[in-house]
Amino acid sequence: MPNSDAMHSLFRASNFPGWIKHLLLIALLLPMLPVHAEDFAIREAHASFDQNALSVDARFDLNLSDGVDEALHNGVSIQLLTTLDLFTQRPFVWDKHIAQWAFSHEIRYHALTDRYVLTSPQHAEIRSFSSLTDLFNEMETFSFQSDIMGETLPDSKHGYKLQLRIALDKTTLPAPLRVMTFVSSDWKLKSDIHEWSIPGTP
Repeated sequence: MPNSDAMHSLFRASNFPGWIKHLLLIALLLPMLPVHAEDFAIREAHASFDQNALSVDARFDLNLSDGVDEALHNGVSIQLLTTLDLFTQRPFVWDKHIAQWAFSHEIRYHALTDRYVLTSPQHAEIRSFSSLTDLFNEMETFSFQSDIMGETLPDSKHGYKLQLRIALDKTTLPAPLRVMTFVSSDWKLKSDIHEWSIPGTP
């Protein structure tokens, strides 16, 4: 661990511009930041594509880190973003991205009523829960059906690929907290990408 007196002496004696000193300070402090064991995970997931209709069902494991939990209980709304991406597979070049569906969920804590509020803008739904555990039990089940692909779905003899992920939406955080997302693992909540291959057209 770096010695604080030595650090201060180095910064006073150096002729580095101020912004470089700030970057050096962040780099020195990074090993001191706590590492959390919580994260998001996709426990299980199933996808089917039948008669131009896409269906996806999944189960998530959702746990907030200490830093995010503290921010939530101090009035910061937290948004989680679930994304589903569709690609055509190509053998010798990058797969082609052809569609994305995004589902946002906002979580707020009301201290006055001691309730947790879940807002789903795409469904115009607002629900209230007595505990964060109850709220996550509701969110951890994901189900999606789409029949809009039809004629707009390009033929692909090499098949299609689906990718599913859930993550903390950092872009919606207040500016001071957005800085923390770069230096603290507490704010790097995201699942691994779950991927399926779907047979193509003959």
